[in-house]
Amino acid sequence: MITLISLVGVALGVMVLLVVMSVMSGFENMVKERVLGEAPHITVMRSQRWDMPNQDGDVVSAEEQWRTLEAKIEQLPSVVSAYPLVRDFVIVDIYGSVIPVIMRGLDTEDPETMADLKKLEEDGDVSIGMEFVADRDSLGGTSEVAVISSIFAEEHGISVGDVLEVISNRNIKQLKPLLERKGTPSVYDQDPELFTEIREWLKPRWTTVDGKEKVLYQDVIEFRDFLTQLGNKNLRQGERDIFEGINEMTKSEDFDDDYNYYPTGRLVELNGAFDELKTIDIDSLDQEEELQLNELALPKEIRVAGVYRTDRFAPGPPLLVPLHLAQELAGVGTTGGVNGVALRLKDPYLAASVLEEELEGVVPDGWVPVTWMEEYKQQFGMISMQSFMMTLALSFITLIAVFSIGAVMFTVTLQKKREIGVMKALGATPFQVTNVFALQGVIVGLVGSVTGVGMSLLVLTNLSVLQDIMRKFGFDPFSKAFYGGDLPYEIHSNEMIYVSIGAFVLCSLAAYAPAWMASRADAARSLRSF
Repeated sequence: MITLISLVGVALGVMVLLVVMSVMSGFENMVKERVLGEAPHITVMRSQRWDMPNQDGDVVSAEEQWRTLEAKIEQLPSVVSAYPLVRDFVIVDIYGSVIPVIMRGLDTEDPETMADLKKLEEDGDVSIGMEFVADRDSLGGTSEVAVISSIFAEEHGISVGDVLEVISNRNIKQLKPLLERKGTPSVYDQDPELFTEIREWLKPRWTTVDGKEKVLYQDVIEFRDFLTQLGNKNLRQGERDIFEGINEMTKSEDFDDDYNYYPTGRLVELNGAFDELKTIDIDSLDQEEELQLNELALPKEIRVAGVYRTDRFAPGPPLLVPLHLAQELAGVGTTGGVNGVALRLKDPYLAASVLEEELEGVVPDGWVPVTWMEEYKQQFGMISMQSFMMTLALSFITLIAVFSIGAVMFTVTLQKKREIGVMKALGATPFQVTNVFALQGVIVGLVGSVTGVGMSLLVLTNLSVLQDIMRKFGFDPFSKAFYGGDLPYEIHSNEMIYVSIGAFVLCSLAAYAPAWMASRADAARSLRSF
């Protein structure tokens, strides 16, 4: 009976360990599949300004840059599709409730992107292209539309046709400097002596030779540093335009090792620009900024055109808007830029090798590629740690059964002390005596491991039935609402082999130790009281 209890303990330990390992593997793979169904497999993020010159020294428009990169990436053999990525936090006002959410832009001109979104359509019309926007009457006078996630719609009671008031992060950033410089004097009036000093400083350094004006290059650099310091102040747009014009005047294509050369009259133009700063109409600039302030303070009205299906493990962006609107809300609309270019691969698990082997020569300077493994490293690392801790904790069930077998065998060898003495007196060797008792542990380990594997397969293949039975008794630890269906699991044959072999070896060793001690007993002492 004691041996049978030990066998059942080993079988239960192996079963519980394999069931938990399979469920945790299924849970991790389910999360990965749902994340990969929505998230880019590789994101090539823009890391520098769009107005930086290329290798030829030319400045190419932002849209032309990312469109060119997008076209190159789509030609790679491992890439299924590439699309522009624009995402940012926005503040959504829903009937008085203010909620920060993530907004992402969709390239409505890309048929593949819109076809994928159409597959997830749950309510309304997720085709948020220009053909939908053209019908302004159906939008109630609102020209902009959006698609929201089903979770976002459910949590906040939003339905198709509702109007959301959206304030972008860009609006908040631009409001502060506008409010701070409202009613302040011009940059010239704040420190007129400074501008008088810089004019006096320029006179002796800006000389005329052979019909040209020349300045030491080091003096030009010092003058530009002065302009940069002033340009970093909170300037009105009109003042900033004048400073940019002055900075352009200091540039020249005629130079040598020491001097920059300029056409005659350039110093007069610089002084004229300073005079323009002095006489600039601050009231007019303030009126323009007042209009801009009102525009920034007013939220953007966006009507919900459709709802797309999501779940809690891969919720997706709550707010999807057309690309042009996302660029405007994210503050990159004036340049036509994006945050990056997103890629979908044939095999997302090869993202690291694709990045290293195929993207290395395609992605130019100013772009940084990131794989989905790197982006979600923390989330999946947490799942892996939980799986490891669960496996470690449940392994002690098997270890307890092993210790039980060791205790049983130690007790048996004490009870059979006289029988061991008889066997040794009849000529049994220590090896033969050890095998007699160790065989019991081997049988327990073998039968227990095989039984545990069979029981785990039986439980895993009938998980949904077991869940339904528990629900009938009012016990539902694994809600379908949480997992979006039955409890996920994934059977790995190698895990079953490793666990069963480990349990068998431990049980055999647990029985061998007391059997070996018994075989070393003195036969005379064992038979003394017999």
